[in-house]
Amino acid sequence: MTSPTPPPAGPGPGPGAGPGPGPGPGLQEMLCPFCLEPVSFDERQLFARDERQQYAALDLSRQTSPLRRADTLRSAYQRCRNTDGVPPHFIPVPYLTHGSPLTVAMVGDSATGKTHLLTQMIAQITEGGLEPYGITWQSVNPQQHEAFIQERVAPLRSGRMLDHTGSTAFASFVEAVLLTGPDRVTRPVAFFDLGGEDLRRTDALLRFMLGVDALIFVVDPLRALPLPYLDPLRGETNLSHTRGGDPAFQTVLDRLPRTGPYHRVAAAVVVNKCDLLRFEPPVDRWLTEPPPARISAALFREESRDAYAFLRHHAGPAWVRPFDSVLRCTLHFASATGSHDRQGSFVHGTTPRRVLEPLVSVLSMCGVLGHEGTDGPAAVGM
Repeated sequence: MTSPTPPPAGPGPGPGAGPGPGPGPGLQEMLCPFCLEPVSFDERQLFARDERQQYAALDLSRQTSPLRRADTLRSAYQRCRNTDGVPPHFIPVPYLTHGSPLTVAMVGDSATGKTHLLTQMIAQITEGGLEPYGITWQSVNPQQHEAFIQERVAPLRSGRMLDHTGSTAFASFVEAVLLTGPDRVTRPVAFFDLGGEDLRRTDALLRFMLGVDALIFVVDPLRALPLPYLDPLRGETNLSHTRGGDPAFQTVLDRLPRTGPYHRVAAAVVVNKCDLLRFEPPVDRWLTEPPPARISAALFREESRDAYAFLRHHAGPAWVRPFDSVLRCTLHFASATGSHDRQGSFVHGTTPRRVLEPLVSVLSMCGVLGHEGTDGPAAVGM
C-alpha cells in the first residue's frame, strides 16, 4: 500500500551493494503496517533484538562484507518515527526493502471466524500451499514469524480456540510474508484483521481503507442464513440471524474510493464455517473439491456463481453487496476449522478446508500470480 506522494530523497546508501536488498526499492515510501503513517528505509534508525528480546541500536557502518550485511538486515528492524498517540514500534527491514507491499485486509464483525481463517491461510502458505502456482515464500522477520506460529498456529492446530480480534484504533496488523511469483519478483504481503465494531467507531481506522489493495469479506452462516438447524448454535453463541447483512461490510464499502459505478479494489467473499453447511448443496460439492493444479478463472467463476446463488437465495441481497459493488470479486466456500467448537475447544483438532482459495483469487487479481492465459490469473474475477 503506497502513499500517493512521491518518494523522498534517500538518507544515503541503501541496504548495500551485493546480495540482499538493494537501495532502490528500499527508498520507496510506503505505509507503516502498525501505525499507517508514511515510512521509508532509513539506515540511521536500525535496531536488532538482543537475547532478552529488547531492541538495541544497530550500526552497520563497520560491516564491509555484503553477505554479512544482507544477513544482518534480514533480521533487523527499523524504528518508525511516528510517536503521535502510538507506542514506539519497529518494522522488519525486509518489509521496507522489497518494493511496494500488497495489503490484504479481512473484514467482518466479531465472531465471524476471521482470526481462525486468516491464521489457517498463513499457515498453509508456510506449508507450501502456493507452490503449485509458482509462488515461494519467506518470512519478513524470522523471530516474528516464529512467534506467530507458536502463539496462533500451534494452539489452533492443537484444538484451542483463538481470542477474537482486540479493540484498536488502528488496523490490526497480523503477519507479513515475502512472496516471490513466477516472474521472480518478490513483494511483501501484509495481512490485517479489521474488527467490525472498531470500523464503525474509529474514523482513523477507516482511513486505512483508502489505500488497501485487497479485501476478504467473511460471512458467518449463523448470522446470514435462516436455516432452522442452525438455531441451536445461534442460541449457544448469542448470535441472531439478520437479513441486513454484516454492518462491517456496509461500513467498508461506503468508505472505499470509487471510480464510476464500481470499487476497483480486489475482493473475495468467503462463506466461512461451511462445516455447519456440509450437507447443503452446493456447499457439499465445493467443500470437498481438491485444490486445482493450476489457476483457472473458469473454476473460480463457477464457484462464485454457486456461492452467489446460495447467499442470494438464503440470505438476501445485503449479504452479496460486496460482489455487486466491486468490479473484480469472487465468492468462496471455506471452513477454517472443519468443525464447530465445544466450550472453546476443537476436541479433534482442526481440519481447514479451502482456506487458501480466496487468497489465491485476490493474489491473481493483484498480478502476483502472473498475467498469462485467457483462463489464467489475469482473468480471475473478470
